[in-house]
Amino acid sequence: MQRGMRPALLDGETLGDGLVRIAKAAPETRARFPTAGDEITTAELELASASAAHEFLRAGVRPGEVVGVLVPTAARFLTTIFGLWRAGAAISVLPVGTGFTDVRAVAHRLGRIADVAGMRHLVLDQDYADLGRELATVTPELTLVPPPSPGGVGSAGTLPTVEPDALAVVQFTSGSTSRPKGVLLPHRTTMAGLRACVVSGAFSPDDVFVQWVPTFHDMGLIGLQSHWLNGADVHVFDPISFLRRPGAVLEHFATHGGTVMTGPNFAYDHLLDNVAPERLAALDLSGWRLAFNGAEPVGAATVRRFTEALAPSGVDPSVMYPVYGMAEATLSISYPTPGDTATTRAVDRDELASTGVARAVDPSTPRAKPVVSVGRAVHGLRLRIVGESGAVAAEGALGEIQIAGDSVTTGYYRDPDATRAAFDNGWLRTGDLGFQLDGELYVTGRRKEMIVVRGQNFFPDDVETVARSAPGVYRRRCVAFADQDASGGERIGVIVEARADPAAVYREVRSRVAAELELSQVQVYVVKPRWIPRTTSGKWQRVLAARRVTAGDGAQVFSGTGSQDQGERV
Repeated sequence: MQRGMRPALLDGETLGDGLVRIAKAAPETRARFPTAGDEITTAELELASASAAHEFLRAGVRPGEVVGVLVPTAARFLTTIFGLWRAGAAISVLPVGTGFTDVRAVAHRLGRIADVAGMRHLVLDQDYADLGRELATVTPELTLVPPPSPGGVGSAGTLPTVEPDALAVVQFTSGSTSRPKGVLLPHRTTMAGLRACVVSGAFSPDDVFVQWVPTFHDMGLIGLQSHWLNGADVHVFDPISFLRRPGAVLEHFATHGGTVMTGPNFAYDHLLDNVAPERLAALDLSGWRLAFNGAEPVGAATVRRFTEALAPSGVDPSVMYPVYGMAEATLSISYPTPGDTATTRAVDRDELASTGVARAVDPSTPRAKPVVSVGRAVHGLRLRIVGESGAVAAEGALGEIQIAGDSVTTGYYRDPDATRAAFDNGWLRTGDLGFQLDGELYVTGRRKEMIVVRGQNFFPDDVETVARSAPGVYRRRCVAFADQDASGGERIGVIVEARADPAAVYREVRSRVAAELELSQVQVYVVKPRWIPRTTSGKWQRVLAARRVTAGDGAQVFSGTGSQDQGERV
């Protein structure tokens, strides 16, 4: 915490209790919603959420049930979720991407989530009326309830007692496909996760938090509450505002004295790609304290670029804040010490992939793989690296990251098999690979996305780093995956987006990847811009992209002479 900033105010055993306490301790704390054009204070929300809780109970919502939430980024979103919590229900903010056009497909995906969660009620805003009508067809047993007004002034009568072990959130991952998995977060677990954020990030009621990350994402939902229930003013944009006009969001951040912002790695590249240097230099961003960079692998190039580009705006090198987390940890797993400059190391790429040992090398070495530290385990959490043998890995050895602690999920909703598979004697298997050096964590990617060719391991991000540097690749957009040739032989698959001359892009990318990795088994697929799918929170979907391109999904794929699509062009 910076000198002179007030200590944390987060308190309570449940989320509703946390709101009641902060409304008394900091009644004028304000949540502003610039996209919607409204706002609400903690004191106003405390009254309005009590009124909303009574409305939900009258509508048939019962304590303990999971209620879906489809409400836009506005004050009524807070009224809805706190009203449901105070009524004793759990919430599931449904993952819907901005600007979706295929209403039917979205409705069917949400219908699967509703079925898995056994939802009886969905709080549906008028902004989603078309989707609501389609959902009513897909899941006719679902009762649609309008969101309560933020202007409620309380109601007579006693609200249900909500115990700390009652379920608060069921977090369905935005990439859920055939059978969605809902992460269970009771109130006790959620509050532990909020405390981990507050303590390890040295959050203060004097912080000013600006967010655009969607509220169905754990970074959006939990990140918001970690500041709001700590007494800090928050400014919450709709995601489309940042994606379309990142400069305007940054100007708002500067105007209102923002100190904390969150986003995945791509968001910081998006910001720098779309805001001119002279416009950045005109902003006073000297109050910026933490730029959380998480939810996807942190790029060393992005850390360096951000630090250099924003130095003229008064941004200290310590502001870029690489972190690691997941919904199963109620967001946070590891943070650096606030105020420390991000640590980047260079390790031997081939040795890490082949032997699992992180050996330091000179950054200029051709085989150097830059890796960014994401700090140490957050407050109340334990972390370990487990090797293939099941034993705890030594310092600098690659293995699966496992976690334990009060902020870790109790399992997956109505899915005992997935719950059992997720735990190793009380430790949650994250499915991520990483290693520790000097007590700090370095994350190298998902275990299931590792590419193996002739017994040799390759990290997808290493392949992508080479591919995206080739001329003609649209906005550096590409993904790598484990591919097979017609005879079933292993090879590296690379999907790259390009606007024109796909044959030239194909040749250049294939040549560069093959030369850099000293491997001839490389297949490149050139697709049109914006073809590679993302999750609703903006992360690349390597597995889905691979499945689509190898199945010949769509004619606009160029993959060289004699390929499965006979060289059709974008």
